[in-house]
Amino acid sequence: MKNFRLPRASQMVFVFLVAVISLAPRVAEAQLSLLFKAKIAITESIQVVGSLPCFVEGDISGTGQATQLGKVSIVSRDCINPITETLFTFFSSEHVVFTTANGDQVFATYSGTFSIQDQVGVITGAYLIVGGTGRYALATGAGTVNGQEDMLTGKGQIQLFGTLLY
Repeated sequence: MKNFRLPRASQMVFVFLVAVISLAPRVAEAQLSLLFKAKIAITESIQVVGSLPCFVEGDISGTGQATQLGKVSIVSRDCINPITETLFTFFSSEHVVFTTANGDQVFATYSGTFSIQDQVGVITGAYLIVGGTGRYALATGAGTVNGQEDMLTGKGQIQLFGTLLY
């Protein structure tokens, strides 16, 4: 009977494939732990520009808690444009910056709609993480943004739910 032996390169590929297959469940588990949730109290200050590309600009600041980041502060600038008297589109005209307690930052962009119901603005949208500093320099991720804002005071709260990979 003849012995069959794989060439050395084929043996290495076979061992590599077995290792990858055996690690696949651990990688899937690790990705589950990368869910991102944030709850942030915000204050928005509005300035009417009156022309394109942003009829209204909003400066946003806030603080809150985020999984994987801990306590965070945020700053951002909205570009807001009316669709109707009670419905507006918005997007980040600059990156939103999440700053962690140790000073590392996560950068994101976002967009969505803002609908006015009585004196409450309802926020619905999406975010995209595009990098950062320190341990978050290569951060990526995406998800949803939902919240409310008092139309008289500019105070509100947003929730983010999605992913943050770094």
